[in-house]
Amino acid sequence: MTETAAGTGRWPLLVSLIVLASVVVIGNGCEHDSSPETPVQDTVAAPPTPDSMTVARVLRTDNRFSTLVAGLDSTGLDSVLAGDGPYTLFAPPDSAFSALPAGTVPVLMTEEVSRLRAILAHHIVDGRVRIEELSDSASVPTLNRDSLRLYATDSSRTVGGATVVDSDVEVANGLIHVVDRVLRPPATDE
Repeated sequence: MTETAAGTGRWPLLVSLIVLASVVVIGNGCEHDSSPETPVQDTVAAPPTPDSMTVARVLRTDNRFSTLVAGLDSTGLDSVLAGDGPYTLFAPPDSAFSALPAGTVPVLMTEEVSRLRAILAHHIVDGRVRIEELSDSASVPTLNRDSLRLYATDSSRTVGGATVVDSDVEVANGLIHVVDRVLRPPATDE
């Protein structure tokens, strides 16, 4: 009888453990079902990649373009280049702005902002224009409502008389081509 009593003493303990384990499993399942799942991408921030950057953001991360960035900011074109696009920008670096006659850039930035906007809009094309795919010549419309003439030879690519020194830089909303000088719209006499 002692064995039967000991044997029956084990059953309530075993049943209690099974019930407890079931409650834990069911409780965890209910807790999980009652709250919405949070995707991993929402809780863990992925590091930014160059592909996720807009034309405007890429310019801000490259110290060669501080004058261009200041001009885009002062004319409102920075918000255009931060948009969905796609856009192609022919980007003159600071050295290209330095080659302009002395005092030109400060006057454009402060006193002739509408003229600066026309000049910078002449550097922007709506859509992607791949320079490396250019085999001869082409004309593309700019945001300034004029056009840029692109030329390709075996050894170089030019746009509006400027040499393309770095081309087809892919960004999230378009392309950037670095040019060696500031492009002048057709109506600009200086």
